Amino acid sequence: MKLNQISVFIENKPGKLAYPCKVLADSGINIVTLSLADTQQFGILRLIVRDWQKARTALEEAGCVVKITEVVAVEVGDRPGGLVELLNIVEECNTNVEYM
Repeated sequence: MKLNQISVFIENKPGKLAYPCKVLADSGINIVTLSLADTQQFGILRLIVRDWQKARTALEEAGCVVKITEVVAVEVGDRPGGLVELLNIVEECNTNVEYM
């Protein structure tokens, strides 16, 4: 399934992660899933929400730097080898996985 992922750029300092989460909470937007990648200077908070357009507007109005990316969501079998089965299919299609 294709989804729109929201990426929010944040400084890697105490308290900075809570800010975009609070903006979304105050806007009535539930975070379905997230991941955080960071370096010494900054982080990228990647979010999936149900109403990505409302979330983008709320975050941008709050001063956040936001990028929208179309991603693919796939359910993986919850058993040993479930991920391998999926990755074999991806490899057969000559598709690269940037992150997961």
